[in-house]
Amino acid sequence: MVFKHWLTLGLLMTTEVTLCGASNTQYLQFMHKQGHRVALRGTEIGQVSGPDVTLLGCGRFCVKHDCTLFHYSSVNKICVIFAEGYYAVRLSPDPDWDVGYTPASMVIYQQWTLVFRVQKEISVPVYTTWMDTGTFNDNPVQNNFPPACLRMFDYGSCDRHFRSHILDNWHGIDKVYLSVIKNDTEVAYMMFDGSGTDMQSWFEKAKVIDSTWFSGIKNDNSLLEPTSIKGSCDHNLCRRFLFHGPYVTCFTEWFYIMVQDDNHDICEAYNSWEPNSVPTVEPAIAYSPTSGRASFGKNRDVPLADHADAMAVYVTFV
Repeated sequence: MVFKHWLTLGLLMTTEVTLCGASNTQYLQFMHKQGHRVALRGTEIGQVSGPDVTLLGCGRFCVKHDCTLFHYSSVNKICVIFAEGYYAVRLSPDPDWDVGYTPASMVIYQQWTLVFRVQKEISVPVYTTWMDTGTFNDNPVQNNFPPACLRMFDYGSCDRHFRSHILDNWHGIDKVYLSVIKNDTEVAYMMFDGSGTDMQSWFEKAKVIDSTWFSGIKNDNSLLEPTSIKGSCDHNLCRRFLFHGPYVTCFTEWFYIMVQDDNHDICEAYNSWEPNSVPTVEPAIAYSPTSGRASFGKNRDVPLADHADAMAVYVTFV
């Protein structure tokens, strides 16, 4: 067995493996981040140590166990491999360690594949990004795409939305999961039956199979129909991903979730909502922090709505 490896600019470690007696050659690639280690949210699935353990050997150990992330200490001669992808953990500087990871073709959290992620207040419209056919950030995930924009914690430096190629190839979808994130924690969710849907039709009341607001949604005959991703957007307001009650009066109107896709809303302009309910920078992810309806209205008879930091949409496949 012959192994060849080299480093390019200290960033890319490429390992070429030639199996003795075999006619084929396997190519293994790892991105190499020097002077760092996995510090948080990594699930260790294997470890090897000893004087003969090398960085290259650690990469081989990772591949053998179908992992995509490892860290290695040349000082302590320890190799640790992890279950998560590089985007799902937090790294910290440490001169005694190096991190290796394989670029991802898709962003996967357990059985769920990330197809869309919204970051609040970055001045990039959500619906325009969702509908931007032919533009995507995976297949594979670009090396310069910020990991902060792929995860649901430690995302304060994120400056863009994430869009998967799966949105342009919406086939064989089983379930769709929408997650609302605030302060590194999921604060609300909705799960949909994705069978027989397209990239927009899954987002409707009849398709909801579980949710933070499940009882209210299923039994709420006054829920505005149709619920939709496109929502309502004109010179008066711009609300997307809309599970909203009827537009009767700004003082009392209510909703479960909506994305405010522009920094204007007639309800706040008329002083009918609580102050600062529409942030000065869009988008804003508004949601009910309870198991039922919420509102920004000054005369509301339901709890005050809140704003989240991020929103993610995942799918599973049949």
